[in-house]
Amino acid sequence: MSKILIGLRNRVYADYIGYCLRMQGQEVEVVDDGIDIIHLLFTRNWNIAIIGIHLGYYNGLEILQKYRRHYHEMVKDTNGEAPAKLKIFIASSVYDKLSIQQARSLGAKDYFVMPQDTDEFLNQVLKKSSL
Repeated sequence: MSKILIGLRNRVYADYIGYCLRMQGQEVEVVDDGIDIIHLLFTRNWNIAIIGIHLGYYNGLEILQKYRRHYHEMVKDTNGEAPAKLKIFIASSVYDKLSIQQARSLGAKDYFVMPQDTDEFLNQVLKKSSL
């Protein structure tokens, strides 16, 4: 069972994705905006985060930057022994090459353009998370 954090601008779709993942036995929390995502990323241990590129307060790229800095500080504090790394997936309703490149350079596991078939999307996320 994975612990999954979901934060998308479209709350109805985020809730639906959360429901589908819960039906597969995953532990899921759905939040509304970048502030909630930032708070939960740094206060709980997650296996997967699905974050929208456009959110309130912080966008997906800003969240990736903050997590990357935090992760590197954790590695320094533990004398080079990295804790289990969270796999972050970015989702957007717009195909934007620059955002895709930025997300990947900041450590995103993948970038998905939504909407797409929900089952296929979730299967890809879970498959890429296990790699």
